Formats: sequence, C-alpha cells, structure tokens
Amino acid sequence: MRELRCAIYARFSSDRQSPTSISDQIRKCRDYAARQPSWLVLDQHIYSDEAVSGASTERQGLQKLLAAAGARSRPFDCILIDDTSRLTRKLADALNLYERLTFAGVRLVAVSQGVDSESSQAELLIGVHGLIDAVYWRELGQKTHRGMQGLALRGFHTGGRCFGYKSIKLKDSGARLEIDGAEAEIINRIYPLYAESGYSMKRIAHTLNAEGVLAPQPQKGRFSRSWCVSSVRHILLNTRYAGKNNLEHASQDSRTWNGQKSVQAAATDGMGDIRDAPSEDRYR
Repeated sequence: MRELRCAIYARFSSDRQSPTSISDQIRKCRDYAARQPSWLVLDQHIYSDEAVSGASTERQGLQKLLAAAGARSRPFDCILIDDTSRLTRKLADALNLYERLTFAGVRLVAVSQGVDSESSQAELLIGVHGLIDAVYWRELGQKTHRGMQGLALRGFHTGGRCFGYKSIKLKDSGARLEIDGAEAEIINRIYPLYAESGYSMKRIAHTLNAEGVLAPQPQKGRFSRSWCVSSVRHILLNTRYAGKNNLEHASQDSRTWNGQKSVQAAATDGMGDIRDAPSEDRYR
C-alpha cells in the first residue's frame, strides 16, 4: 500500500484562548493518522495560525499550506484538520477551499467530525458543517457586541487603544480611560499646529518625526512607529480628545456609540468597508 503523506493545519482564533489549543489539535491529528495504515505525518508540513480569526482566509499559515498544496511537485497528499471551523468559519470559503483542494488532488480530513473529502457525501457534509460554523461565528459576534453595548451604556471603555489615554481595569471587570500625561502633551501640540499655525497634516507628521516624537502604537502586524497623515487625521477627528470618551461623561447631544459598522462582501476575502450604522443601532 502506498504511503499517504499528511500535512496538518491548526488554528485558534483569539489571544484569550490558550496557545496549547494548537498543540492539542496537532496531537489529535497525529493520533488519527497513527490509527490509519500507511499514513505518515510530515513534521515539516505542520502549519498553524495563532490568535487569528477564521472569518478570512488571509492567514499566513493557511496561505503557506495552500501554496504547498497547489505546487506542481506537491509535498503531501492529504491535509488533516481537527474540524472544519479550524479551516474557516465562512460557508462560502469552506466550499471554495474544498473545491480548490479537490482540484489540486489533495485529500482533506476533519478528524473530529469524520469528514473525508474522498467520501461521496463530502461536499454535503462540508456544506452542513460550514453553515453551522458560520451561524456560530455570527451569533458569537452578536453576543460580543451586546456585551460591548452594555459596557458603553454603563460608561466603561469598550476596548481598543487610544493615543493619549491609558485603560485602567476596574474591580468589576470593566475599564475606564484615564489621560496619559506624556501623550496628552503631544495631542495638545497637534491641535494648535493645525488650527492656529496652519500646518497641513503632512507637515505636522513630518515635524513630529523630525523631532523623534513617538507616534501611536501601530496596529497588530505593522512595525513602523512613525507619524503619518492618517495618524494625525485620526487624532484631529477623534471626539475623545474633546472629552467625549464614553457615554457617561459625554454631553447628551454627542454621546454616540456604535456609530459605524464593518461591512464585508463574500468575494473580498475578509476585506470590506466602514459604513455608518443604522440610526436605530446607535446609542446616545
């Protein structure tokens, strides 16, 4: 019997989850392969993504796996995953990946669900599990949103970094924003430069960089910490710098939370647009 060369893909979605989730998934895939005759797990083809959402396929580990699967001299014959949600939580992506791997001649096995792409029922099962994963992901997002809504209505910080403020955790699991003196001095300098001295946003960024002023911490995955037009614009347009940092302390006519929402299209692979949220979903 010809040896079946196996790769493994594992993922966990949140930095609040235990990193051991990756090793647990890999262990389950290894155990499954060990019970099959002539299945060999290739240690050099174990791929993973840590603290990355399954809402998009733009993940470094997954993309490396797909590149290897689509190579002319394919290094493995089968991909083992713990369950279909590790691959993706979007139904359209689940079916697309199934078709893509099938076309490449790569077998896909979800060991915990007993789903095998060589089965005649594979497409149906992947579709069913993909639908379940998608519904779970959407409901989880709604529950998370309700929790953040509750924090906002109680006057707590709902998360995220904000230059000029530091987040202070409270005993009741909430958090409030407090002014960071050093960063506040930078903000108090930016406004007069723009409003009184007539500096453009580009000139403000250039001036701060020339003086070695530390810029806001970059988003995850970015490394440059220098001022740019977008970071200056964000500060100039951010209502928190007018003292409106939460619903409790803002004035009645300006207290708004959930003013915008992210909208994604299935064909954009996780990319989308920021749009104004419907008026009934905003809280003042």
